[in-house]
Amino acid sequence: MSARDDIIAGKFKDSLEWKEALNAAGGTGGGATATLFANFVGYASASWDYAAKGNTAKDILAGSGRKFVACGTLREMLMLLFREELNLTVSPQQESHFLCKPSLRCFDSKVKGNVGNHGKPTFDVATRFNEHYFCETGGRFYDPCLMAVYQTKEGPVGQRLKPINGGAGELYKAGTGKALVILHLLRNRPVPGFDSVWEILLPAECKKVLDQRNLQAVKDDLDVKVAGLM
Repeated sequence: MSARDDIIAGKFKDSLEWKEALNAAGGTGGGATATLFANFVGYASASWDYAAKGNTAKDILAGSGRKFVACGTLREMLMLLFREELNLTVSPQQESHFLCKPSLRCFDSKVKGNVGNHGKPTFDVATRFNEHYFCETGGRFYDPCLMAVYQTKEGPVGQRLKPINGGAGELYKAGTGKALVILHLLRNRPVPGFDSVWEILLPAECKKVLDQRNLQAVKDDLDVKVAGLM
């Protein structure tokens, strides 16, 4: 059988992920849309691995076995199934540059996040997305990657990220005031599912870790100045 056949059949409907996705989509009251969403998430969790890049949607659905899938690939597959199996009108959605809400978790249990505190060996404090993809139908936003359904397009966003000018893409900030945090890109530190890994730096850590150019960029940032962090 193909992945598509197994998804439609609800092959993994007894899994925890299937139940979590069904509940997020409205439970049994969510009808065929909720069931198909849960079937998709249940199959994804049991059969696929999350990666920043994956195979094409049609190829994955037509085949079987383990595959690498990105959130964009997951969205395209779910949209295709919604349209062809349920005749739904579906639109693509995305959000950019944010820290994910901590309550959301990836369908792939190996993927814990890509943000950690400086000096710690784990990166499960948060998940940072450059781009994140999901879809909308019937006024609800379905996110198979994070096993969630949102009422608004901003559903997965915990905190927005802004680049620090002069940081050459290596420095971002999140939050405001005394809760402002600095995210610093780490090189050659891969974690499951992500190409980029980030550490959270406190002001004192910035002075120890950053080179002169990046340190000056942090000191010159208006939000950092207003917060009195440096």
